[in-house]
Amino acid sequence: MSLLWPETVQLDIGPESLCLSRRGEPALSLPCGGDWEACLAALPALPRRTRLAVCVADRHVRYLHLDWPAGLKAGERAAFVEHRFHTVFGTGPWVVQADRDAICLPSLGVALPAALEAALQGFVRSRGLRLVALAPAFPRSYNRLRPRLRGDGALARLEAGRVTLGLWQGGQWRAVRSQPVARADAAAAVTCLVTLLATQPAAATMGNSPDSTLYLCGASDSAAAIDTLPAGWRCVHLEGGE
Repeated sequence: MSLLWPETVQLDIGPESLCLSRRGEPALSLPCGGDWEACLAALPALPRRTRLAVCVADRHVRYLHLDWPAGLKAGERAAFVEHRFHTVFGTGPWVVQADRDAICLPSLGVALPAALEAALQGFVRSRGLRLVALAPAFPRSYNRLRPRLRGDGALARLEAGRVTLGLWQGGQWRAVRSQPVARADAAAAVTCLVTLLATQPAAATMGNSPDSTLYLCGASDSAAAIDTLPAGWRCVHLEGGE
């Protein structure tokens, strides 16, 4: 490998394990508990200057649907997002961010545990690596699948023990929910969808047209959801969003 072209390595921080993927080599999986520094220290050595792209499972992330107050200045956005997460999820501490392009339109906000972010920064410094991406799993899957999403609908990402679902209508985010489940399958995604439609006024009109679609990412039994979907909805299983 030329030093002019440093390698990019993918690190997936899953619900209960770390998975390190390098081109041309089998993926390495290690169990991981709550001690982020110890988990990362157990990873094998990588060449210095390696580019590290990290994806964090939804179990470790918190999500919010953000409606920006009228007149909010650019310099006030970060404080507003932090306040919203602290109000809903407690003090954390969290590392929060929101879609930079959504200046006025509703957007999704995400929060990562500050201890995880600090452990990652310390890990790359000690190993001489470069952290080039730190992405929560749901928006990463959404961005990968976005060219295949049509009309109004919802994307449900299923991982072990959790379903995360985001609703959009008219090109705008309407609601988001991430919750633990006994079994992460199509039925759990439908239950989450029904709950959001019943509790979110902004999503109450979804399903009035036959074009609302529940997209499933990570489920293998999507057909089971079709008979239980709300009226006006259909179900589509998508591959390749993980």
